[in-house]
Amino acid sequence: MSDLTYQQARRLGLKEMKARTAKQEDPYLPSLEELLPHMSGMNETNLGVVRIDMEQIVGTRTTARREAFSPSFYPVLEEDSEFAAKWSALAASHVKEGIHDAIVVMEYLNRFYVVEGHKRVSVLRFFGGATVQAEVRRLLPPRSEETEIVVYYEFLDFYKITKINYILLKKPGSYPKLTQLLCGEEETPWDEDRRRSFYSGVTRFRKAFAASELSRTLTRDEALLRYLEIFGAAALYDRTPNELKADLAAIVPELNSVKNESEPVLMTDPADDRSRSLISRIVHPSVKSVRAAFLHDKDPETSFWTYAHERGRLEAQQALGEKAETVSCFNMLDKDFDAAVKELAEQGVDMIFSTTPKLLAQTVSAAALYPNIRFLNCSLNVSHPILRCYYARMYEAKFLTGVIAGALAEHPSIGYICDYPIYSMPASINAFALGVRMVNPRARVLLQWSTIEGADIEGHFKSCGVTAVSGQDSLIRDERQRRLGVFLRLGEQQINVASSYWNWGAFYTKIMKSVLDGSWDELKSTSDAGQTINYWWGLSAGAVDVRVGEKVPAETARLVELLRKCISDGSFRPFDGPVYDQAGNLRIGEGEVLSPHQILMMDWLVENVDGEIPKLEQLTPTAQELVKIQGVLKPETEKTTE
Repeated sequence: MSDLTYQQARRLGLKEMKARTAKQEDPYLPSLEELLPHMSGMNETNLGVVRIDMEQIVGTRTTARREAFSPSFYPVLEEDSEFAAKWSALAASHVKEGIHDAIVVMEYLNRFYVVEGHKRVSVLRFFGGATVQAEVRRLLPPRSEETEIVVYYEFLDFYKITKINYILLKKPGSYPKLTQLLCGEEETPWDEDRRRSFYSGVTRFRKAFAASELSRTLTRDEALLRYLEIFGAAALYDRTPNELKADLAAIVPELNSVKNESEPVLMTDPADDRSRSLISRIVHPSVKSVRAAFLHDKDPETSFWTYAHERGRLEAQQALGEKAETVSCFNMLDKDFDAAVKELAEQGVDMIFSTTPKLLAQTVSAAALYPNIRFLNCSLNVSHPILRCYYARMYEAKFLTGVIAGALAEHPSIGYICDYPIYSMPASINAFALGVRMVNPRARVLLQWSTIEGADIEGHFKSCGVTAVSGQDSLIRDERQRRLGVFLRLGEQQINVASSYWNWGAFYTKIMKSVLDGSWDELKSTSDAGQTINYWWGLSAGAVDVRVGEKVPAETARLVELLRKCISDGSFRPFDGPVYDQAGNLRIGEGEVLSPHQILMMDWLVENVDGEIPKLEQLTPTAQELVKIQGVLKPETEKTTE
């Protein structure tokens, strides 16, 4: 039997060698010695005996045994050789009692190269062995900005907690995300029971994934990461194989988005129903009514943000009349989100809006469970095709208030208060500063963050002699506090002169109309293909606007109105170049037009801004939670030294 077994294994090896040679690729086993000629000077750590995946064994430590095997560890030496006899004897022993002795491997970048036990690996590979016990010696590469090295050191942080080495991810940020999903803020090392439970769940997931067509184009661990993002770690432990298959079928668009790596599609203006073709109207006909639910993290009495969205809901309800029925649920961070959505689904709602990024994770999970409901979340730059996201181009309105502040400021320093360093906030800061510079070229914008621990914004502005300040955006048209928009500080008196505001009523009305007239469904094929749809409307759609107060001189008010119309019709852009950053680097050349995505993803500040985008650890705990979801900066991770 052993001789025949060797012949079969050798045929596989020779076949692989022939195929590799035809492609002008190395037909033999890769050698770490050739890959890293200077590895003797690298740091080495002994990890002890651990179980490793056979798939991660990719080569040999030295060149000595290289030509005895094909790249997949199948034997290729002659059948009458001493090597063949020993291989056959080991194969017979494995069939009878298994292979129990640990091999010795060198680990580099989470791939393993055999030092001792080449034939054991070869026999196990032929018989379909999945794992093997190995004494592992880890080689640590020098740190660098190279993507593979960055990802590897992120893996080491993950391994430090879990001692799991069989999850293979290639994108920077993936391992920190996986750690967060599995451990939260907990850094306690896993015990053997937890590792065993995780391995069992991963094994079931991999079997379910292997049965899907997506396994041909997407790696299983990339799919696993997205699965955990949507359903959470508990699902991995609890779901049966059939339930896992059903889950995967429900999130095909999500997995397509991982495969395609496409940016979100930014819809910058409402679709015009009058431009729809006759065929489109037949395929996506209008409906008589829509039932929508609004889920908020807080209530209108304690949150201006919730109050503004509730006002928008009521305005949309009034505008659509009998064609719309709406309902609200408050304080959803303190309630059972899943139970609330289940109840709404049973009531027959057609669409659900969650009005804060803090509810994003729960909304994504719900969208996977209820594919017949249209889900939207108020956030930006989110890659989840099974829901749609929305926000407003506040930077356009901020540019106009910057013009007003620059015209009215009596001091060369103008204050700007920002809350969270999240997507689109740098664009708003920069647009305001460019508006200031248009009418007051020598003015500086002093940037302060209200969510930095211990921030003394008033004291700082006072010491700098600031008389004009851009405060909190007005969430509603009628003020409920005085420090909204642009205000002047005259001694102890504060006078509001202008404010930018969110007009959620216009947005919600037009979005629900798109469901009523059928134009919503025209975009469904886009999301099915794995692309996320983000609505990012501005002045032209009425999603944001500016209110100019009586204290603004008539000439300035006319200039602002002219600029408002030009921005709305596209004849003027706040970010027309040349624009330089704080370090004097040209960021936008003359005649260059930034794409909406480039504006959204800004992580730099223009030259007349004094201040910086804060690091995560500088923020209050509440602010950190939001920034972790939508922040333009990622938290700094602890450097691994082991």
